[in-house]
Amino acid sequence: MKFKKILGALLLAGAVVFGLSACNDNSEEKPETPEIEVIFNTDGGSTVDKISLKEEGTVEKPTDPTKEGYVFEGWYKNSAKTTEWDFAKDVVSTSTTIYAKWAKILTCEEATKLCEPDGYQSKERVYIRGTVDKISNPTYGEMTISDATGSLYVYGTYSSDGKLRYSELEDKPYAGDEVFLSGVLKNFKGQAELSSAWILEFTHAEVKFDESQYSKMSVAEARSAAKDTKIILEGVVAKITYANGMIPSGFYLVDSTSSIYIYDSQVTPRVEIGNKVKVAGVKDLWILDTEASNASKFGYKGCCQLSNAHLLENDGKKNAYDKSWIEKTTVKEIMDTPVSENITTLIYKVDALVKKAEGTGFVNYYFDDIDGVTGSYAYTQCNGSDYSWLDEFDGKICTVYLSAINAKSSASGCSWRFFPIEVIDEGYTFNKEDAPKFAVNYYGVGQFEKKYTGDPEKELITSVTQKLIDVENIKLEYSSSDINVVSFDVENEKLIMHMHEEGTATITIKATYLTYEYSTTVQVEYKKVVIPDTISVGEAIAANPLDGGTEVVVRGIVGPSLVNRSGFYLIDETGVIAITTDAETLGTVSLGDEVILKGTRTLFGHEGDYYGQSVLLDCELIMNFYGNHEYSTETFDHTKTLDDLLNMDIKEDHTTQVYIVDVQVKLVESQYFSNLYILSPTTEKQINLYCSSANQYNWLKKYAGENGEPGETITIEIALCNWNKKKQFPGCVLAVLGENGQKEVNTLNFQKK
Repeated sequence: MKFKKILGALLLAGAVVFGLSACNDNSEEKPETPEIEVIFNTDGGSTVDKISLKEEGTVEKPTDPTKEGYVFEGWYKNSAKTTEWDFAKDVVSTSTTIYAKWAKILTCEEATKLCEPDGYQSKERVYIRGTVDKISNPTYGEMTISDATGSLYVYGTYSSDGKLRYSELEDKPYAGDEVFLSGVLKNFKGQAELSSAWILEFTHAEVKFDESQYSKMSVAEARSAAKDTKIILEGVVAKITYANGMIPSGFYLVDSTSSIYIYDSQVTPRVEIGNKVKVAGVKDLWILDTEASNASKFGYKGCCQLSNAHLLENDGKKNAYDKSWIEKTTVKEIMDTPVSENITTLIYKVDALVKKAEGTGFVNYYFDDIDGVTGSYAYTQCNGSDYSWLDEFDGKICTVYLSAINAKSSASGCSWRFFPIEVIDEGYTFNKEDAPKFAVNYYGVGQFEKKYTGDPEKELITSVTQKLIDVENIKLEYSSSDINVVSFDVENEKLIMHMHEEGTATITIKATYLTYEYSTTVQVEYKKVVIPDTISVGEAIAANPLDGGTEVVVRGIVGPSLVNRSGFYLIDETGVIAITTDAETLGTVSLGDEVILKGTRTLFGHEGDYYGQSVLLDCELIMNFYGNHEYSTETFDHTKTLDDLLNMDIKEDHTTQVYIVDVQVKLVESQYFSNLYILSPTTEKQINLYCSSANQYNWLKKYAGENGEPGETITIEIALCNWNKKKQFPGCVLAVLGENGQKEVNTLNFQKK
């Protein structure tokens, strides 16, 4: 036992000595703490080197990886990529993997495929690359893009951060450029579209333009060049035109020789008024497709312009356009210029009355001559909002730099439509010395036709007063070089022109105002023609209207005007029928004239059980016997009420009958719509009037009540019509019957006479 105790003590002492010896040995270092690894999983993208940390802390964000056909959307904490890694705040304490998130760049075909389900909308923004085919709205950047797989509509584009819309961008993509977009993909009414698209990047396409293929010309030379000629022009931007939504659509270019219109919605947003530019384009004579046939019939060749334009140079400055070549004329002379002449987009200087006319949901602006009547309206595609700058000139005669931008072409004819370049209020004062010339040119000459086939028995104007220019009682006198051909006779205190024997006579028209005089001459021919065999209106109604109709020659009296159609009702003791004709013919006839017309008895819009509108279509005036006759009411029906008319079967022909009924008139107006309705005084049932707006029945508005209420009961002549395949006959009011046999007749289409 003693031995064991001594051995234990020795062992313990040795251990202590060994331990002390070890503590004093500095030849060995402590083991290092293991490093913390951060691995970047790029999910098939380019490699990103791992990072090692000696101690816990944040990680520096590496350079973004790349992956063909994808967009890198950031680093995430988990493989599901639901929580984004914040390199500024997130701390790494143990070895960690950070995951790259990618978004596929869709093709146009893939985007369209995704949008097939009704109501589809992407939960996240998608990415698409493509070429801009066209920009349909330069204000909002609506565009169509395409790639090798198809095309896609883009509803509005913005800056890369979504803050600035397309029109506000200093530099922006145009047709032909490559774009990279991010937006919300959706199915909108069955169409795939990318909406609220951000322009992440774009590359301007290198314009393949061979200037050697184009000829440098002056503007005057370009105006005379053949259609499809490739032209280069230099000039100053005088005025910009706008399309629907106030989208810049084109501009007037002026040099020292003339003016012309440049139509290009891609070039126009890149120019401003006053810029001196160099442009290339293709000579064009533009006509709306739906109007081309009618334009050809009247010799209108189209708007003189350059299309498919390229902007070659722009000085970006404010220059005044050259006015030295601009001709001083009148609105009347422009309006009297045949539409076959090449005057579109040519600027004139005129004195014109500016008139603002508010409609339902739109505003029209008119430019009339100093007679307050002769003129036309400004051509707008923006419901008049592009001309709000004219408001300050409303009701004033101003100096106007005016252009006929095009001619409206319809079955009834072509008429100029205006575009104002500049309006200056110079405090217009009419020179009283010009009063006689004014009376002769604006009131005297227009009373005479070049050729007469019957005695017109026409009352002539003997005195002119025009308050607009502050002149009163300008005297007009007439004399004939041969009273055997034409004479002027006072009958019941009126001066009446009569034709007597065949021949030609020169009429002198003389005007006197104060001490001033002016006269001019017109030549008229009176030639009696063989009166052709004719049929009555009733016989025309009975003619076969089917299988292309029947050509008829009819004699009757020019009755009240049609509405919303170019024509009138032809009436005699046997019946009433609507006739259509062109504007030129309408300009040579008046209410009450006895005429012979040749036209096609047919049914307009006849189809299946739908009977259609009975009409003498496209009538040609064979003879005008004039005469100021009262039209016959012998066949008018007094036995029906408005309720009876409402029950008429549209499968039967009720459009060749005029009814005399008691009614009330109601006017309904809203921001975008106005119409007049004819009500039954007993049942308050109503029939619509066939018209484009209540303005075509301005003369009838006074019979309506206030605030959409019916007016007092009146008696009217009304015909049923159906030009538009309605399920119920609309009406056309011929006249309002007053006391003592007086009547107020619809003269809408005769108002210019």
